[in-house]
Amino acid sequence: MLNHIHSNLERRMKMEVEEYIVSVDTGGTFTDCVIVNSKGQVTVGKSHSTPPDFSEGVLESVRVTAEKIGLTLEQLLPRTIQFIHGTTVTTNAMVERRGVKVGFLTTVGHKDVLHMMRIMGRTAGMPVHQLQLSKTSKPEAIVPKQLIEEVYERVDYKGNVIAPLDLEHSRKAIQRLLDQDVKAIAISLLWSFKNPEHEQILKKLVKELAPEMTVSLSSEIVPKIGEYERSATTVINSYTSPLLSGYVNKLYEGLSSKGLKTQLLIMQSIGGLMPANEAERLSVTTLMSGPAGGVMGAKFLGNKYGHANVICTDVGGTTFDVGLVVNGEPVISSTTEMNQYTLSLPMIDIVSIGAGGGSIAKVDVGSTLLVGPDSAGARPGPVCYGKGGTEPTVTDADVVLGFIDPDYFLDGKVKLYKDKAVEAIREKIAIPLGLSVEDAAAGIVEIANSHMADLIRKMSIERGYDPRDFIIYLYGGAGPTHGTAYGRDLGVKEMIVPLGETAAVYSAFGISSSDISHVYEISDPAVAPWNVKQVQDNFLYLEDKAITQLLEENVKNEHIRLDRWVEMRYKGQVHQVDVPFPSGAIHEQALSQVVVEFESRYETLYGKGSAFKEGGIELVSYRVNAYGKLPKPSLEAKTANEAEQQLVITNRSVYWKELGGYRDTTIYRGNLASYKDLIAGPSIIELPTTTIPVYPGQTVQVDSLGSLIIHNSVE
Repeated sequence: MLNHIHSNLERRMKMEVEEYIVSVDTGGTFTDCVIVNSKGQVTVGKSHSTPPDFSEGVLESVRVTAEKIGLTLEQLLPRTIQFIHGTTVTTNAMVERRGVKVGFLTTVGHKDVLHMMRIMGRTAGMPVHQLQLSKTSKPEAIVPKQLIEEVYERVDYKGNVIAPLDLEHSRKAIQRLLDQDVKAIAISLLWSFKNPEHEQILKKLVKELAPEMTVSLSSEIVPKIGEYERSATTVINSYTSPLLSGYVNKLYEGLSSKGLKTQLLIMQSIGGLMPANEAERLSVTTLMSGPAGGVMGAKFLGNKYGHANVICTDVGGTTFDVGLVVNGEPVISSTTEMNQYTLSLPMIDIVSIGAGGGSIAKVDVGSTLLVGPDSAGARPGPVCYGKGGTEPTVTDADVVLGFIDPDYFLDGKVKLYKDKAVEAIREKIAIPLGLSVEDAAAGIVEIANSHMADLIRKMSIERGYDPRDFIIYLYGGAGPTHGTAYGRDLGVKEMIVPLGETAAVYSAFGISSSDISHVYEISDPAVAPWNVKQVQDNFLYLEDKAITQLLEENVKNEHIRLDRWVEMRYKGQVHQVDVPFPSGAIHEQALSQVVVEFESRYETLYGKGSAFKEGGIELVSYRVNAYGKLPKPSLEAKTANEAEQQLVITNRSVYWKELGGYRDTTIYRGNLASYKDLIAGPSIIELPTTTIPVYPGQTVQVDSLGSLIIHNSVE
């Protein structure tokens, strides 16, 4: 009886203690935090990122945000039931070429696969205007040839062992790599996705000789056809895994020391979460960890609004990222390019360029104004930060033009120095070009906005979509500041700053709206007509693996969702098209339905009439995306307290190129939740975390969720 009373008392006490979901997204300049309480209410915060140790910035951003709800870091973390993180560790390692020293084991006769790059390495991921063969080159090799060893073995395309693995020769090959002080080893053998036995034996041999060595197997990382892509993906996993492992362990130590008791979840590039220990094993799946969060947030909010087609635009301090939501789901690509390496890895299709608030402006030898891709980053940052930066940036130009108030940056918590920005633009841009400071600043902003508009056109039109048929979501710290311009230039009718000030940390918000996710793939090429049982067996194999892993991670059966996909192509082609596959029983009608969908998607990509069924259709690979449902933030009407409801309407001088110079402009500062009037441009809206210029011809309405709905006039 006493135990029963004690149990009820404990239950009541637990119910009275507020619980929280915390999500943090680390960017190159800022680290964003979102805290969601048990009622689904959202609190947001930002702090500067802290390279090279980004874990410090994570703790600081959580501390800053916790203060907004009256808690210390030590009070918040013990009450946190989910801690979710989007990280840039693997991205930075690739971009900066700072991964670990990797050794590579492959089948004898194929040691040049990484260096040949199937010819595509010279141009992979490069824009069309740069495709002049004489000016292209392959990237610096991640694994130099002296760190590549061949092993004697051979498996055929059916998985039959033609030549057994030579164990003694393999041990010597592994030892030669260890003698060169490699920190990780990648193993990719021919046709190992059909029979992984030799790769597994090699891993065992490595562990016998070096128990602590990080080892990646292609048959585990990406069990798919395509020798080069499979090998490159496996190598990059080894290249980044020790770095991510070290970072995650240090971060978790810091969080645990402050009271965190729950596990750490990491955002993946495909838009789902996985436990931190799994992320260490599959580090390559986190290459677009942060940007994927923003797209998932757009899917989540778009479902609430009924927006089936959304262009997701994220302008941070360093990059501009674009993704698409089509028919309510993020567009997924089965391959991606990173530093000219082609990776066989499904992830949300996100394209990035070096165009953000920290993008550096300069004048080249031909007296041409250039903006980006180099960035001032978090340290020293833009000149106006007063932290030692000397190169003018887009943010400096925004301050000079009056778009950003130097006394109200990040709710007035960060002081900016307009005079420093003016002087840097005068010295580095205006004088060399013979322009006024204002015209030089306007040129910087216009070029940055043009880069962003061009990327949106490339992202949408090259995939068969017209951007005018989409709604654009503007988020990231500088997304609302520049999005009203590039959205206008694209001719879209409507843009949204999602959830008001939450837009500045929207990738972190999107991370908090995501589910646990795992991807399972297998290649089993076959030309139509297909064997129904073979197709069924492949999906059952993948689905069984998916369900087993999710159950092991304590996901309940009723919270599991499995989505089927296949990769298809016309016979003789080398590029596949991702096609959704119906759930339920597999029969001839389902296969016919998939063929129709394949041809529709093919013509969307390559033009009407390009389909050629008579050439034969090949089903190349099978994929199951597995999801474990997690609690989500609620989306309820804003109920701000009295302090937050204060709205200040004032005026200041702002430079509008469309109007020929500076104009006295109405400024709306503070919380707009209770403001029901239409706001017309030219005007400026200042939220605690971001600024929105409303251009002439544009109008803004605030809805019940706090989102700003921006309309362009249509002539």
